[in-house]
Amino acid sequence: MPEPFRSTSFSPAYTEVDGDPREVETIEVRVKTALHQVRRPYSPKPFYYTLNLYRGCRHGCPFCFARYTHWFLGFQNSFDFQRKIQVKVNLLEVLERELSNPRRKKDWVSLGAATDPYQPAEKKYRLARGALQLLARHAWPAAFSTKSDLVLRDLDVLKEVADRAGAGVAMTLTTLDPALQKLLEPHAVSIDRRLEALRQLKRRGIPCGIHMMPILPFLTDSHGAVESMVRTAAEIGVDYFVYNVLRLRGEVVRNYYFEVLKAYDRNPFFQTLKPYGSRPYPPENYTEALHQKVGFYREKWGLQNHWKDCLLERQLKLF
Repeated sequence: MPEPFRSTSFSPAYTEVDGDPREVETIEVRVKTALHQVRRPYSPKPFYYTLNLYRGCRHGCPFCFARYTHWFLGFQNSFDFQRKIQVKVNLLEVLERELSNPRRKKDWVSLGAATDPYQPAEKKYRLARGALQLLARHAWPAAFSTKSDLVLRDLDVLKEVADRAGAGVAMTLTTLDPALQKLLEPHAVSIDRRLEALRQLKRRGIPCGIHMMPILPFLTDSHGAVESMVRTAAEIGVDYFVYNVLRLRGEVVRNYYFEVLKAYDRNPFFQTLKPYGSRPYPPENYTEALHQKVGFYREKWGLQNHWKDCLLERQLKLF
């Protein structure tokens, strides 16, 4: 059973949220494998393979479930996840070899399942573009979510993947409130830029969606916040809308999130601590009420998933 929240020396975390001038360190590493097979039912469909281009993520979201992974790499500072970014410099070479293997079963690939494939390091290293080019060449379907409009740089190759095998691009939007975004996504691009990226993806005929992930108790779960997100998705005409509740995986993630939340506002801190203090998920009654809330507004605004219409037999069964 997860341990309850224990306050630790995370005080510099809020300096990071407010804007720390220290530079990000890019660490180049070499890997032996690129694609990682995730056996169902442990991973939700459609992702049969994951392809993580980077380790760590500059966006710095305090709730990120992948934050704990940096501890396994030997980084013990809480901020290293967003300040020390590992780049898999030989990944495209390895990926080409794996995609060329005739014995490998072709299936959906999730780019950046743990970290954003279009974080700032992508501007220099172009691993996402290179990976998409390889997937298009070998006709492998791909889907991913991002918090960056840098994806618009690769509209040409994304269209090729979509036409040849199937593709989907989701913009992850935690909130539509710019002030709250500074807390929750301190180094991600603005909300307006992400919404405009969705509109351009739609215009190019690339299946796209919104990931409202996670919905944060007492911060982004109000009727107003949920309805605004659903209405925005309906107005843009996204092909799918996916949401999920906050998951605090492990002591590292749980303690970091609570410390940042406490420094921001003690009221939601204490409110969140009660259901989450010793567990990764909230109680079932909270989750059920959230499902009903989202369902109500989806029906009100006529928001439906149209992935089947976009991909026919290559449909992604998103919930």
